[in-house]
Amino acid sequence: MERNEILEEFFIDLQKAIRRILKVERRLRLEELKNLVSVDAAYRGRFMAVAAVKWSLMKGEVLDEKTMICEPPYPYVPGLLFLREGPPMLKLIKEFDDWQLLLVDAHGILHPRRMGLAVFLGFILDKPAIGLAKSLLVGEEEPGESFGRVFVEGEVLGYWFKPRGSRKFYVSPGYMVGVDQIPKIISILGSRYPEALRRADMLSKKVLRDLAKQS
Repeated sequence: MERNEILEEFFIDLQKAIRRILKVERRLRLEELKNLVSVDAAYRGRFMAVAAVKWSLMKGEVLDEKTMICEPPYPYVPGLLFLREGPPMLKLIKEFDDWQLLLVDAHGILHPRRMGLAVFLGFILDKPAIGLAKSLLVGEEEPGESFGRVFVEGEVLGYWFKPRGSRKFYVSPGYMVGVDQIPKIISILGSRYPEALRRADMLSKKVLRDLAKQS
């Protein structure tokens, strides 16, 4: 699979254009949060596995799960992850109903153009979404012991969290979620890296292991 500079320039311009017109009037109502959908992708050789998990906050358990194995639709390009992971993730997520928040293993607005994968998925689905990532693409971290804000050009675009005994992760809004809601959401999810997203990560890797055993 080869990269296409013209296509990439077009999608960078598209990111910038959507950012200009993106106005979110509605926000996630935290008191109505009952079910989540989490989505993650893993890679082995020329294949990728995408896993989506529907998770009950009340029961603390998986309600349903979907997986897909395919060849990545596009090579990895920093800042354009949505070209690679967006299409298969979107296909799986649309198979679920009755959920209030999407968790994406990628950035939201903590992105050089404030248009990470979580923004695109939430925008296309017209559903609340947040991005959770293990590394920072852009921004300066506020000092702290267990969490702090992340600033980009003086504006708070997300938060970092470092639960005891766990690695640091970064959270930012994707769609229909305010930056100020992020700490409360992480608190609701257990004040740690969300179990729902960890399950999706484990499932995507398991699918690839099972594929390797069959070959």
